Amino acid sequence: MFKPTAIAIPLLTLFLAACGGSGGGSDVVSNETTNNNEEDGGSTTVDNGDGTSDDVTTNTSIDNPRLGTGSGASFSVGSLEITNNNLSAGGTTNISANIVDIDSNNAKIVSTEYEVEFSSSCSAQVPAKASFSRQRVRTSSGEVSVTYEAQGCSGTDIISFRLFAPGATGDINTNTAVHTATGTLTVASPEVGAITFGSVSAPAISISTIANSALPKFSSITFIVLDETNNPIEGKTVNFELTNSAGGISLALPSAITNESGEAIANIRSGTANAITSVVATTLANDNVTEISTNSLPVAVTTGLADQDSFEVVANILNPGSYDFSGVEVEVTAFVGDQFQNPVPDNTIVNFTAESGLIPPSCLTLNGSCSVTWRSTGYRPGQERDPEYSGLNRVNETDPVRGSSANGLTTILAYTEGEAGFTDSNNNGVYDTGESFEAFAEAVRDDDKLNLQLNSDTTELDVNANGPIEFFADYDSDGIHDLAPTLYQGALCSDAARSVGHCGSMMHVRDSVVISQATIQPNQILLFESANGRDFTLFNGSLGASGSFFVYIADQNLSKAAASTSLSVTGDGYEIFGRTGDVGNDIGLLDSNFTGLPSRFGDLFLVNYVQEGAAVSIEVTITAPGGSISRLLTP
Repeated sequence: MFKPTAIAIPLLTLFLAACGGSGGGSDVVSNETTNNNEEDGGSTTVDNGDGTSDDVTTNTSIDNPRLGTGSGASFSVGSLEITNNNLSAGGTTNISANIVDIDSNNAKIVSTEYEVEFSSSCSAQVPAKASFSRQRVRTSSGEVSVTYEAQGCSGTDIISFRLFAPGATGDINTNTAVHTATGTLTVASPEVGAITFGSVSAPAISISTIANSALPKFSSITFIVLDETNNPIEGKTVNFELTNSAGGISLALPSAITNESGEAIANIRSGTANAITSVVATTLANDNVTEISTNSLPVAVTTGLADQDSFEVVANILNPGSYDFSGVEVEVTAFVGDQFQNPVPDNTIVNFTAESGLIPPSCLTLNGSCSVTWRSTGYRPGQERDPEYSGLNRVNETDPVRGSSANGLTTILAYTEGEAGFTDSNNNGVYDTGESFEAFAEAVRDDDKLNLQLNSDTTELDVNANGPIEFFADYDSDGIHDLAPTLYQGALCSDAARSVGHCGSMMHVRDSVVISQATIQPNQILLFESANGRDFTLFNGSLGASGSFFVYIADQNLSKAAASTSLSVTGDGYEIFGRTGDVGNDIGLLDSNFTGLPSRFGDLFLVNYVQEGAAVSIEVTITAPGGSISRLLTP
């Protein structure tokens, strides 16, 4: 009946800098956490204990944020880390900085979102002679980076990072910068031996220990060596260097010779951890002494596998008017991310199944999501009383107030192959024995999912003598609905964890959404009164000089009314206050503490009135896709 939720949430996740590193090392080698409980809510400064100065603060009240390089004792305020200070014409380089709290020993800030604006003297010219890969970025990782590209600029260019912080309301104040960091680089004039970044075959590659058909293990990066007239140079040696080799990322060869098109290709091999790297390519000018370098765009090393707590399915209409009308469409979208909250690779397949209606069997992701269109047709849940469907013996939600099925409630399940999810306590990117993890039974389309709220039924898979009534995704194809194992289900495991049986298999990550198929005709107008907003009795319809009543709106099955159903209340001799308008986009499950209503489903609108002049009447009108009904109230 219920969907497991993640029980292990990372206390803190430190992301690797996108490009060019995050500053120099320091002498901090302890592994301590310092808590400062101040009146502003307190702060936490965490030392990662790896011999660097990547300390962070989770303080939520920060008065003095600063941009610079490094952190802790090695922090250099107002400076930028520029991967290559000497660029060829048209060259690119990565520029980065850290955001620290100088009041917390220059610890990187991971508790507050800031915005950083990038500019330079060359990019400000008209037309611009330099550009950045993005003009602004918002971040809460304590790190920021951007790719700079020379586009006609030569000589010295002054780079500026401007920092914007949240204001009193929490929104970022983009009018006034709280700090600025600057740096300089030199762009060479066009000459023989200019080198430019050409292309990257795969901007994302899979971690080397994972067999993933959607992601390659290698990425080829092309650089082009040109002469001063922009023609390619053949036979030129180009040396390569990685900006980040975390987890064993490596180059297949340290150098290459340009071909007839002036191209030299560097091949990156993936490592065993989530990371981002780029390639610095260097060649010599005509004097065979002067080095000219450029950077590639970043390449990400990631799992590419869907992660349970990064998987969600949603519907754009939760109460379609489709119980008695076929062909009504609802867009159903699956969002899919991996362990590192990155979108899974494009063309990852997601499967769908529905309790009723028609739904495509699958879709392929693009940028971490994909959608299918569900259409109403055939059997609707709750129609077992109809002779056509009386022998189906289907499972339905039961409304305890009415003592019968809650008609129209339809479960849609989406699932794909992936990992259960774990808490990476030591930030090494893989599951280690002793770390917290989730485990899941095989995925079920729980057709009476809401019975958990309606009557405390916790059964997830209903069965009878003839076998399962509800669908389950049989991951291992053994015909048995397997319960959650005691071992981690995934692909990211250390050797020690694998040796004791973890990562023996993966699983179906899954999520479901319930829609309420409604009749297009509204039910009769039912009015209630309540002294406490919880216990309801029928309102007799007699108006006083002032008062209030509730309008209960449902469809003809006493389920949620169809989308676009609305309430209007007008008074002749009365001033009307309170809620009117459209019903909500939801399944209409009411508070379980409500008593006196005919169903657990529907909408309640509170109407207040005050006599204004000669009292004549109040008219209550419900307009639904299939028509309108009205009721006139008098003194």
